[in-house]
Amino acid sequence: MAQVQVTTQTHQIIIAHNVPAKINGEQHRVEQVINNFLSNAIKYSPGAEKVIIRSDINDNTVKFSVRDFCIGIPIDKQQYVFDRFYRVQESSKNFSGLGLGLYISAEIIRRHGGTVGVNSDASGSEFYFTLPVLDA
Repeated sequence: MAQVQVTTQTHQIIIAHNVPAKINGEQHRVEQVINNFLSNAIKYSPGAEKVIIRSDINDNTVKFSVRDFCIGIPIDKQQYVFDRFYRVQESSKNFSGLGLGLYISAEIIRRHGGTVGVNSDASGSEFYFTLPVLDA
């Protein structure tokens, strides 16, 4: 998170809730996913001032989420955002990228036994992943 915060002067990254959890996985790869979600949140919400991150634990699963305040993703497109090379048509003209970041992030999380998802509406988007928690 600190790496991404120093790259933006326009957005404040706010930790709304943080629950420590032990997971079985490669720290570098999970950090890569978090950084991708944060970078995208900043990139796709140029008029916003903040990005909110949080983590919660439910049923032996940790959920990490990044919430932005952009125009949102149409509901009929949300199921495709983690597909390889997919870019939402409305944003592809205005923002550079190949459409691989979310696909790679999803593959990393799936290979760690987790899931990825997005909730989006006109007020913004929340990208999240879940991972199994190790017993203490």
